[in-house]
Amino acid sequence: MTRPILAHFFPKTQPLICARSFITKHGASLRALALCLGVMQMLLPSPAAAWDETGHRLSASVALRYLNFDTQRELLTLLQQHPRYQQDFIDKMPSELVDAPPERQLSWLLGQAAYWPDIARGFNDSEREKYSRPSWHYIDGAWLRDSAKVQGNVYVNRPPAPEILGLAGSAITSERDADNVVTALDYNTRILANDEADAAQRAVALCWVLHLIGDIHQPLHSGSLYSAELFATGDRGGNAIRIGESNLHSVWDRAMRGADRQSRSLLYAATYEDLSGRESDWTLWLAESREILVPSVYNDALLGAIRSADSSGAERLPSQVLSDDYVAEMVSIASDRLGLAGLRLAIWFQNELPAAAPILSREPD
Repeated sequence: MTRPILAHFFPKTQPLICARSFITKHGASLRALALCLGVMQMLLPSPAAAWDETGHRLSASVALRYLNFDTQRELLTLLQQHPRYQQDFIDKMPSELVDAPPERQLSWLLGQAAYWPDIARGFNDSEREKYSRPSWHYIDGAWLRDSAKVQGNVYVNRPPAPEILGLAGSAITSERDADNVVTALDYNTRILANDEADAAQRAVALCWVLHLIGDIHQPLHSGSLYSAELFATGDRGGNAIRIGESNLHSVWDRAMRGADRQSRSLLYAATYEDLSGRESDWTLWLAESREILVPSVYNDALLGAIRSADSSGAERLPSQVLSDDYVAEMVSIASDRLGLAGLRLAIWFQNELPAAAPILSREPD
């Protein structure tokens, strides 16, 4: 049984300023511990779904390093109100962290929260229906709004599909209005920013915001490839393009696995700073992801193979091999995108997250 984490941040015999002083005094060593934990967790194997666990934990770790003590406290206080906090967070915490300092626990917990929407895919039927939202992780490439003015779909041997004009963000007022990664961010950020909303609902929204800001930075969640014959209904964001025993989407999802040098660089580069007044525009982030699809994701070699197979009447595209240069560029792009996701999470949290009301730590059931 883990000790209540908030008790470490707010010991009854010490005022909050003492806790802040402790963080200031020992910040370097605590950040080093968090870094070691983050790298260790990023090397764990995991199933592919959106960015995999490595990617989502990395963006959460980057965000945490930009945030001040008070905002970290607010995130922890809120996360502890999650309706599945015991079984999906406390019970899953690695044994070496159970009695670890709270700073190390917070790094792991926030990473778990960022990955939690993918964990929800594996719940039993009733819990999966309650918490899993498959359509929230990606978007139709023909969907346009605000800064996303250009389609994300790539068309081979066929004309573009009609554009889909999305509803304004202000019109997304309930869960039933959210049907893609942009509108899901509209909805979940609205819930998370509302300090009068149910605490458990806000905690679930926190997980989704952590997750979706990561997802929208993954290029293959912003559109698909369509061709006249082979991919008449789309390649499902690269899922239908075989790469060895895997597929293009999964290869990109897992780009940061084993890339510990790039991960360390991202974490070392992130340090607390005042992010006040910076705006958040997820349609701009979507537009950025779409710009990467060509020429970096669907590069000349892939497009040439698709055009050739589509024109020849082949029943399927042969399995493709990615060059070393392709893989190196993919890792570089994934690192940049996840670093931006972490920074943008921190910006949103600092500017939009309401101050937490004092809440006693919830004891494990």
